[in-house]
Amino acid sequence: MNQPQTFSISGMSCQSCVAKVKGRLLEMTGVSEAEVTMKPAIVKLTAEDVFSVDLVNEWLSPLGKYQVQALSTAPLPDMTTQTYRPLLILLAYLTVLSALLGWPHWQGMMRFFMGGFFMAFSFFKMLDLRGFASAYRSYDLIAQALPSYGFVYPFIELTLGLSYVTDTWPLETNALTAVVMVVSLFGVVKAVLSRQSIRCACLGTVFNLPMSTVTIIEDGLMLGMAVMALILPH
Repeated sequence: MNQPQTFSISGMSCQSCVAKVKGRLLEMTGVSEAEVTMKPAIVKLTAEDVFSVDLVNEWLSPLGKYQVQALSTAPLPDMTTQTYRPLLILLAYLTVLSALLGWPHWQGMMRFFMGGFFMAFSFFKMLDLRGFASAYRSYDLIAQALPSYGFVYPFIELTLGLSYVTDTWPLETNALTAVVMVVSLFGVVKAVLSRQSIRCACLGTVFNLPMSTVTIIEDGLMLGMAVMALILPH
C-alpha cells in the first residue's frame, strides 16, 4: 500500500534544483510519486515503504547540498476559537501585565507588551529549536533561502524582547522590529493566500496551530506598534 510522506528540504535555490531533487527521488526503490516545491521548500513522497530522514538524505547525498528534515505528521485542527485558545490566553496575560507595568503611559504599556510578546514567543520556540526551524522554513522567505535563519530567529526575538523591557536603544529596537515583521508578514501572507495546510510556528512546535489570518493579524499588530513608536513623539 502506497504511503504519503512529507519532508521539508533545504539547499534548493532554483527550479533546476527542484528538477534534480525530484528526478533523484523518483529513482528510489518503491517511490511511485515525488512532488518537490521550492516555496514552500517541501518534498512529498508516495511510496510502498516509510522512509527515514537519514535514508532520504543518504539517497540525495550524491547531489551535494540538499537535506530533508521531518515535518510534523499531526493533522492541523480546524480554525476555531478553541484552536487558538493558547495564543489568545497568552495575549490576554501580556495585555494585563503590560497595562499594570506601564500605566498610565500608553508608550510604556505598548513597550512592555512588545517586550513580553517577543520573550514569551522566543521561549516556546526554543523548547524545540530544530522543530521550529523546520516548520518555519516551510513559509518564511529568509529561512527558505537561508535555513540557519530559523535557528537564529528565536534569539532575535529574545534580544528584541529584552531591549523593549529594559528600554535599551529604542530607535534601533523599533526599526529592527519593523524590518523583521515586514519580512515575516510577506511569508505569512503568501502562505495564507496559497491556501495550503501549513503549520504556524509562532509558538514553536508546542502547539499545533494552522496558518491563518490570525497569524497575519499577529505580525501586523507588532509591525504597527513598532512603526507607531518610531513616528510618534515620546
